[in-house]
Amino acid sequence: MLCRTYDGAVTDENHPTEETLGLRELKKRQSRIAMHRAALEIVNEHGLAGVTVEAIAHRAGVSTRTFFNHWATKESAIIGVLGANGDEIAGRLRQKIQETGPLGALRTVLREFAASAPVDPELRELKKQVMAKEPRLHSYSTGNLRSVQTEMVVVLAEALEGEDAHERAMLAVQLGFAVTRTAFAASMARGLDLGTAFDDVLAHYDEGDPVF
Repeated sequence: MLCRTYDGAVTDENHPTEETLGLRELKKRQSRIAMHRAALEIVNEHGLAGVTVEAIAHRAGVSTRTFFNHWATKESAIIGVLGANGDEIAGRLRQKIQETGPLGALRTVLREFAASAPVDPELRELKKQVMAKEPRLHSYSTGNLRSVQTEMVVVLAEALEGEDAHERAMLAVQLGFAVTRTAFAASMARGLDLGTAFDDVLAHYDEGDPVF
């Protein structure tokens, strides 16, 4: 199986944290988190219908132009995938494939995706409240995630050989996101940072649990 054949650990040595990010990237991340927080707060206070891009930007202390440099819509800011949009993630996957090959590249990109999520428990709890209040956001989140997965499958399939390349790429991406979702759950349950949780879940998966 594609995901099991990669034999290298994905560690923080290759994946910068806030301590090792450059100043420009750190400011970019902080700005995105501020907008994500502002969007969630406004939804929590006024409902989804009461949110505007202008209101989010004003509360976050940025311009609307800056907002659209980071998010396509107000909904994307509310959902808050902080690492990148679908095009950026697919581009990152293509880049890592050229550097390390498809097997390690998928794991690297998914770990980066997981580790980019906010670690602030208060912010994560706020998002849970908002998602519970506004169930329409779930369909948007699902659609956004499906779009990201589709783009990743296309990129990964290009790097694989054989007539079944697309099917293998689809399976690998789906398994990878299952690992990522489990890492989120483990992070919440055990109080781990998401990068560590991802590594732990991946190690367990690689052991070949006989349940699957």
